Amino acid sequence: MSKTYVGVTTSHLLQPVIAKYLVVVVDRGMTSEVNYFNSLKEAKRAFGEIAHDHGYKPSEINASDKYDVSIWKWTEDRYEKVFGD
Repeated sequence: MSKTYVGVTTSHLLQPVIAKYLVVVVDRGMTSEVNYFNSLKEAKRAFGEIAHDHGYKPSEINASDKYDVSIWKWTEDRYEKVFGD
């Protein structure tokens, strides 16, 4: 965002925001997708959609040799895995 006042341009940097939940998709050992959510309910919905997009049931995707999908929650100073193998 920039604003100009009498020939002077100022910029406002957005404050960093830490997502409460992440859904991380690992494809054959490499992170291929990271999705950010404000609630566990949204994260679980996305987990199910990701599983279906890759041709699996949510309960089966982590049993595949190809994908690892997990949900992470922000705690006081780091993310902790709350769902997924």
